[in-house]
Amino acid sequence: MTSGPEKRRVRLVDIAVAAGVDKSTVSLALRGDPRIKEETRQRILSIAKEMDYRPDPHLSQLMGYLRSKEDKNQGECVAYLKLEPPGERDLEETPIFREFQRGARSEMERLGYRVEVFRLADYASNASRLSDVLLNRGIRGLLVSPPVGISKIEGFNWSEFAAITMGYRLREPSLCRVVCDQFITIRLVLETLVARDYTRPLLAYRKGRDLHVNRRWSIAFEGSSNLFPTLAKTHVFSGDAGTRFVDFVRRNEIDAVIGLSYDFAEALQQEGMRFPEDIGFALLDKYDGAPGTSSIDQQPFLLGQMSARQLSGFLDRNEIGVPVHPFTTTIRPVWCEGTTLNAPQVAHPRVSTSHL
Repeated sequence: MTSGPEKRRVRLVDIAVAAGVDKSTVSLALRGDPRIKEETRQRILSIAKEMDYRPDPHLSQLMGYLRSKEDKNQGECVAYLKLEPPGERDLEETPIFREFQRGARSEMERLGYRVEVFRLADYASNASRLSDVLLNRGIRGLLVSPPVGISKIEGFNWSEFAAITMGYRLREPSLCRVVCDQFITIRLVLETLVARDYTRPLLAYRKGRDLHVNRRWSIAFEGSSNLFPTLAKTHVFSGDAGTRFVDFVRRNEIDAVIGLSYDFAEALQQEGMRFPEDIGFALLDKYDGAPGTSSIDQQPFLLGQMSARQLSGFLDRNEIGVPVHPFTTTIRPVWCEGTTLNAPQVAHPRVSTSHL
């Protein structure tokens, strides 16, 4: 049986002829470019729909490739926006924040963009003034770094920008975001502890830290612990890494601490506890600890890269403003072997996702 002739793909020039405009106007209209009058854009969109126009994915890929080869000094500029309160400058000196920025910058530049850093604190925390400056500079794209001490931004003109944020800390506006998968992070640590015969683990974090991720650390810990029958008891500690923490560890006969920060390990060491002889310790952020700590790499460099890729797509499609349906992209963590836990008896277990 022979098939009929294949239907020819509708091209931009075909829509341009039907609409009585040039091809560049059609291209801009289909991308929602504000330079095209709304009446003209709607008319072109209607004609494209009637003609059953479908974008050519190969052409889109080619255009992305050509842009990545452009002279970066001539490329479009995007802002790496740091939301820091006054007095909290230069977070790039904090390793994980430095990796966020390094990953985002490297990927944006690979895609043909220039990146410039802006700090809200430099504008006396006046978000309206900052957005005006960005608009006057012709900047349309924002990479929003995980904020510090800030969860809500008021006065910023988000409707004029394509934006994506990293982590969960920025609550308002509700932007698309790229995050580390905290549920798999906790599952990975617990599987590691169980494989090394630990039975009484403790999740420890400073008060309020869990709220930064909408309690995903504690919820994942309390829920996942039920999946491991060899665990005799699990505990959660929220507070400072001081005497009360050490007393809690001793009183509950904890044999392994999962810490969100390295000061919990230091508190145990100051009391004479040795790793792993007396107690095990696993850190949830390898960039926060001493070399050799058994830890999780949340892959902040990759997280920054993925944020850049998403933003580039938004700009390509002219998806400007706060999204109606914001989505979250999750990055899988990686286990980093160290000396603060018992040596593995077998090959390190991999996370099973069949029950996630």
